[in-house]
Formats: sequence, structure tokens, C-alpha cells
Amino acid sequence: MTTTISLAELNATSSLLQRVDRKYLLDLTDAEGFIEEISATSRVLEINGSTWFDYRSCYFDTPDLFCYRQAGHKRRRRFKVRTREYLSSGSNWLEVKTRGVRGTTIKDRIPHPARTLMPSDQVWIAATLAHRGVDTAPIPLLQPTLVTSYMRRTLQTLPAQNHGPTRVTIDRRLAVELTNNAPTGALFADLSHKVIVETKGFPRPSGIDHLLYRMGYRPRSISKYGIGTALLRIDQPAFRWTRLMNTDFAA
Repeated sequence: MTTTISLAELNATSSLLQRVDRKYLLDLTDAEGFIEEISATSRVLEINGSTWFDYRSCYFDTPDLFCYRQAGHKRRRRFKVRTREYLSSGSNWLEVKTRGVRGTTIKDRIPHPARTLMPSDQVWIAATLAHRGVDTAPIPLLQPTLVTSYMRRTLQTLPAQNHGPTRVTIDRRLAVELTNNAPTGALFADLSHKVIVETKGFPRPSGIDHLLYRMGYRPRSISKYGIGTALLRIDQPAFRWTRLMNTDFAA
């Protein structure tokens, strides 16, 4: 029987807004076995009787895709701005993601009702980026650029020696869509033939990471925004996602 955990307890014990992320791209058949195996030793997030939840994110970028290019070149001071909608619960957030020391990911967020950015939102974004050491961001030019949707299951692994609990997310039925501001061309892509697994923990790999290693998977440079933009904006280079475009997401 799967053990569950509430959202309040999950956030209290492993919110992990500063963490080391490792992402893996699994085939559907392998993902099913992986989910079954880790569910026996993890607690699954449950809200109102559900353990899979619908997410939708809207990423903001400049007309010349400043954030995409910064991420593609792995700039130290790169950042992402997005709104995230938790469709199952109805909550919405504005989020800023930056890079910390030793490859950590830092996420700052505030409640936010819509996909648009108001002047007060721009002030908060600027203050957040300045606090995180990013001072060259073209914030006034940010506009809705790409929307991603997917279903997510979140698990918390049991603490191991020298480790606190690790948070694991499993994303399936991924789809990406350009906004109306995008150039003409393909506006939508269904990527449901792959599953993205992400471990959110500490510099030292967790037991879940080692399980994935044994399955033949290694951490990949995966970004939903990067992949979606590389697929749909054929007028732009794919940068560090070129290999993914030529293999896992080849037309």
C-alpha cells in the first residue's frame, strides 16, 4: 500500500527552495517500473484523494529570447521568470529561478493571479534578481513566451544516512505551446512519449539517483522551457539541447 503525505507536511520537511536538481529523461515503459519501485519506499503527495496533479506554467522572455539564450549558453547569472498554475488546487504563483553556489537552484515565489506581469510584479522580480546577484536583466521587456502543461506526481523519500529527505517529481503528458506573440510556424508539440524525473536534494546523489544510474540513466540537461523553445522556434539555435532535439525529440 502506498504511504501518502500531505502538502503541509511535505513543505514543512522538504520545501527545498534551495537545492541541487538532477533531471532524467525516461522512456514510458521504464517510467512505469521506476514509479512502482520507488513508491514502496517513499511517501506520495496526496491532495483530496489524488496523487497526480495538473500543472501549467507560462514562461516570460524578451522578444529576442534573452533568457533562452542565457540558459542555452549556461550563463552563471541566468534566470527564469514564470507563472505556475496548480490546476488541481487552484493556486497560482509568480516564480523566479536563479542559480546558486555549487550548482544549486534557488526559487523565489509569491502568490500571483494571472499570466500577465503588472508593474508591481516587475518591481518584485527586479528586487529578487538583485538579491540573487543578477543585475543585467531586461525586466521591462519580459512577455509571455511559452506555455507548458503536464501531470506531476511528487514523492518524498525516507531520510538516509547523511541525508535529509529527497523530493522526487515525475512529470508525464508534457505538452508545450507558443504564445500568440510567437512567429508563425508550429505552435504546439505533444511530448508525452517521454517522462521527466527530477530529484531535488543535496550535492551528494541520493538513493533515487543511484537507482536511476542502475537503470542506465544519467542526469541530463533538461529544461521544459529550453526544450519547448528549441522545438517550436526553429528560427533559433537549439544550443545545449541540440542532442535532445536530434534523438529523444526528433521529428
